[in-house]
Amino acid sequence: DVSLAGHAYAMVVGGKWLTVDGTSASSPAFAGMISLINAERKAKGRPLVGFLNPVLYASPEMFRDITEGDNRCASYGSPCCGGYEAGPGWDAATGLGVPDF
Repeated sequence: DVSLAGHAYAMVVGGKWLTVDGTSASSPAFAGMISLINAERKAKGRPLVGFLNPVLYASPEMFRDITEGDNRCASYGSPCCGGYEAGPGWDAATGLGVPDF
């Protein structure tokens, strides 16, 4: 439903630095953003965000729409294995877009 950069996130595993890609990288980053939003809301006595989909689709202005590109290849030079084109509005490649966080 949303899009984030998903390439070369730095992390430490077993004391060693490495990079990870894909939803294994971007999903925790997005969850961290929601945690920060919830912490700020709680500190102000406001309710937590709760189930996100209704909030996301009711507020598309919270996103920067990605209108060019695709999600066809995992890495440069890899054979393409399907995927989708980005376009105006919601699309299967980038969802609503990138959160304006």
